[in-house]
Amino acid sequence: MATTELLKKVLYTGVGVVTTTTGKVTETVKGSMEGFSKLTETAEEKGKEVVDGVYGDVKETTGDVSDRFKKIIDKVLSQFDLPNRTEAENLNAKIAELEEKLAAKKKTVRKTTRKATTTARKTATKVTAKAKEVIEDVKAEIKK
Repeated sequence: MATTELLKKVLYTGVGVVTTTTGKVTETVKGSMEGFSKLTETAEEKGKEVVDGVYGDVKETTGDVSDRFKKIIDKVLSQFDLPNRTEAENLNAKIAELEEKLAAKKKTVRKTTRKATTTARKTATKVTAKAKEVIEDVKAEIKK
């Protein structure tokens, strides 16, 4: 038997013994070992019922308190015109989407800029070469 199960069994038995009547405990102690065995089983069952009931009540109460707390927080946030969790998550998703689009645009701009720069350099080289030709022609004409 696992330690946890053993501890549960001991807890259930202890709580059950406390919840049983004093008369039954006295009667069992005076009775035979068989009677004591039955009391232990009954006490364990009652203890389990009590603990399970308390645990269920605590769990239910915790859920209720948690729900109420969330509602209060949402109400306070709405009064201060602050985003709630869902709105903040949606905004974060939108920011991530826009960042991806921006990164893609930057990549496109870099490619376009590279192409434009290359084209401008080629054109400048051609213009420079043509200008040199014209200058040489003018010099030749002046010398004549």
